[in-house]
Amino acid sequence: MSLSKSEQKKADREQELLDLAVSILKDEGFAALSLEKLTAQSSYSKGTIYNHFSSKEDCLLALSIRAIGSIMEMFMRALQFDGCLREKAVAIHYAYQLYARLEPTLFMTVLNSKAPGMRDKTSLERGDLLDSLEAKINSFSDQMFRNAIANGDLELPPHLSIETLYFSNWAMSFGTNALMMTAPESKLVNSLNPNTLLLQNISILMDGMNWKPLSKDWDYQKTWQRVETEIFAEDVRLLSQ
Repeated sequence: MSLSKSEQKKADREQELLDLAVSILKDEGFAALSLEKLTAQSSYSKGTIYNHFSSKEDCLLALSIRAIGSIMEMFMRALQFDGCLREKAVAIHYAYQLYARLEPTLFMTVLNSKAPGMRDKTSLERGDLLDSLEAKINSFSDQMFRNAIANGDLELPPHLSIETLYFSNWAMSFGTNALMMTAPESKLVNSLNPNTLLLQNISILMDGMNWKPLSKDWDYQKTWQRVETEIFAEDVRLLSQ
């Protein structure tokens, strides 16, 4: 259903305000963001700002919604990769790390939106939308593992659940990306190749799950490079600029 002119104008204004919020976060950090600062740096009144966001936390939640929507779109593109199921999973990890590099502030906003008490200060409607998007991400991950099990590439141990597998999968990917972004001065992080670190970590994890084909039988470095050139070449070009 198309929006009316007034609804479209409001939606465009909200995206403009979110762009400004991202700029503040990049320049001054999460603690510096406030609706007062958003008002001061925009051409809109305080009343207009509060017509969009009920609080700073509500604004951060809106940014998280933007981030998760973009990540999901990149995941869907990654699924178009022509390869086996584990290669498609590798492509999704590639998409995730690429988003983290393209939009590091928004990537970390998702984590900040999980802070204690955050949801108490946000609108119910926005919270429901975020929950809906996260449910889609969870369903997406769940199906990825179910497909591998149904195909015979992965066997689920009797003492584990699919939820355990995809949580481990997400934790490995998020943790690797977050550490590379927030601890670049660490001697350990500095000593590793950032271009292959995530691939190596998820290969260790997936080999541990016995997800076939195993790394000893397949060149996943070549897969990683193919994903970059066949699916995300334009995004990588933008990153290089």
